Amino acid sequence: MALKNLLRRKTRTLLTLLGIAIGVAAVVALGALGEGFKSGYGSMASGSNTDLLVLQRDAIDVSFSAIDQDLKPVLAGQRGVTAISEMIYTFAATDNVPYFIAYGYDPAGFAIQKFKIVAGESLAAQSNVPGGRPLLLGQAMADDLEKQVGDTFRLYGTLFRIVGIYETGAPFEDGAAVLTLEDAQVISGKPRQVNAFLLQVRPGTDIEALSQHIEKRFDKLTTTTSANFAEDQDMFKYIDAYVWGISLVAVLIGGVGVMNTIMMSVVERTREIGVLRAVGWRRREVLKMIVGESFVLSLLGGWLGVGLGLGVVRALEGTPTLSAMLPSAFSFSLYLRGMGVALGLGLVGGALPAFRASQLTPAAAMRSESSNVQIASGVRSAALRNILRQPTRTLLTVVGIAIALMAMILLGAMSAGMIDVIGGMTGGLDADLAGIEADASMDLSKIDVGEVHRLSRLPGVEEAEGFLTGYTVVGDLPFFVAFGYAPRGLAIRKFKVVEGEPLQTNHQILLGRVAADNLHKKTGDTLRLFDSSFRIVGIYETGVPMQDGGGVLTLRDAQNLFGQPHKVSFIGVWLSDPSLAEQVIATAEEKFPEISLSRAAEFTEDLSDMQMMEASTWGIAMLALIVGGLGMTNTMVMSIYERTREIGVLRALGWGRRRVLNMIVYESITLSLLGGVVGTLVGLLLGWLLNQNSIIQGFLTLKYEPALFAQAFITALLLGIVGGVYPAWRASNLQPAEALRYE
Repeated sequence: MALKNLLRRKTRTLLTLLGIAIGVAAVVALGALGEGFKSGYGSMASGSNTDLLVLQRDAIDVSFSAIDQDLKPVLAGQRGVTAISEMIYTFAATDNVPYFIAYGYDPAGFAIQKFKIVAGESLAAQSNVPGGRPLLLGQAMADDLEKQVGDTFRLYGTLFRIVGIYETGAPFEDGAAVLTLEDAQVISGKPRQVNAFLLQVRPGTDIEALSQHIEKRFDKLTTTTSANFAEDQDMFKYIDAYVWGISLVAVLIGGVGVMNTIMMSVVERTREIGVLRAVGWRRREVLKMIVGESFVLSLLGGWLGVGLGLGVVRALEGTPTLSAMLPSAFSFSLYLRGMGVALGLGLVGGALPAFRASQLTPAAAMRSESSNVQIASGVRSAALRNILRQPTRTLLTVVGIAIALMAMILLGAMSAGMIDVIGGMTGGLDADLAGIEADASMDLSKIDVGEVHRLSRLPGVEEAEGFLTGYTVVGDLPFFVAFGYAPRGLAIRKFKVVEGEPLQTNHQILLGRVAADNLHKKTGDTLRLFDSSFRIVGIYETGVPMQDGGGVLTLRDAQNLFGQPHKVSFIGVWLSDPSLAEQVIATAEEKFPEISLSRAAEFTEDLSDMQMMEASTWGIAMLALIVGGLGMTNTMVMSIYERTREIGVLRALGWGRRRVLNMIVYESITLSLLGGVVGTLVGLLLGWLLNQNSIIQGFLTLKYEPALFAQAFITALLLGIVGGVYPAWRASNLQPAEALRYE
């Protein structure tokens, strides 16, 4: 019966199903990506019989952990430890893959044994490889890049030779490469450093007691079991929050669509519900019927959405980098999450319409005319007057569009804020040029200090300086950026000290105003980073959120702290004549191919990180807009159904098809622009609230640019046009005689 009732309006039901399906597909696809990432981290510790992992304390992720390799014999001598293996885990860049996973292991260690060679030879069998350093490539990545044994493979500026193809069964590893420990240390810029030690212990050993002993003896180390390794990574808190935040937007829009559809179904069947009440149906029975229809609609949309989400994931499996972050198999919890969201939409979307239907008295319902609509007197605009005939439906449609535009405004403001932050970090140097390691992510860039010195001697270069960035957890702050600068250099002048004194020597730190407030610190206090203490000699303000939420150390201290000796992350270049910029860039590219230089004003735009962030921002915004567009089309189709006879009268009085089409499209645009205005205002309000959060203030400030509002307006306009085209076409093709006979 529920399905029969829904099929009375096939177009409306189909559009609502698609809206639910897209929302559920987003939940499933993003959930799969999160699961794949967690599964990949878990695979680092599994498959090699690792019992315990040792990492750097307060590192926000294993990729940022740095431990002295010299600790290996000390850890190996702990009671109960039978074997120990070092691990490097980092990202590198190769052809068309900006975020390529690379592992480093000792070829003779136990951990590398899980990489089963299916073609070629192991690293242990390769002592001297002509044409490049030895590398093992995962089968999945070899297929994606069409590589085989004997081919060359470039990571940053280093040439490798593929000596073997391996499989582990874990996509995260099969979409990566394995290098010797020494080569991986070079690639990651961690000489004599490792990301983690993997320990095997004797059966019967009290692992918890061993963990406590290691952590007590080594202040800078923390331990985790292989089973808990992925869950203990702070990075997953942000990934989970991001996944659920984006999913929530799609779910909210889908829920509004369900409520709109069921509400219109109740309005159309008011007299029918009155008859049911008159023949003895109780309120509970009416409520169950309407909620049941909502559940059936959401269940069908859920099945479709789960299938669509899984299809999207499978389609991405051939994409390098992404394929490594997708699960090899879909967990039952993923299906359960998708269907749970769909059924939740059914419950929430059907609750209000069902309640309203159950409260109808037989007499009032029998007197009702489902075709009757409210006339908004006093409204001059014909389009606005028409869309206000059904105020509830109009309100729900405006809410759906507003949520989509709100998401677009917020994400756009975040993206602009992040670009502003990165631009402020480099532009505030007052340098003419800014540089980063070629093809590297800004978080993993590393340039040898010697290259910076040689760069400073190029013709036209007055000065070149490097600075280093690192990330850690401090106190209650989940994300703290430490900057390493030369105390007497040009670049550090951007940090305007407002309390205390400038940075002079090692073991001192300047603290940003936002960080000082969040940590309740003042000059003279000490701040502990990893296992080192620093005296706060001054408080600074730059106006750049990420800098004001962090701290400044000497370059030497930062290099030691983050295991990057003789390395810097970024370069600032001052020229004797700014007009020489292009000449210096060309010369630098020829002599230093491992460094990518840009004009300081263009540096942020050239970063692959920023380009990917902008692309993902627009992708998510488009997802929200597609769901909102379906709701718009649904509303306009229902409006035409209600006004079929009216349109027939207009056609009989001489209205042409184009005039009818223009009327409907104009109404659709008006409705969409209303939603756009509401969404923009809500986006501004939420952005203002986020900017007041002390944690957010230390990371970025949402930035609203005129171009963002122009994009929002154009998007709302296009949404109205696209959402109204099909309904307008249907209305314009109604024949007068047929329309006048319509009931």
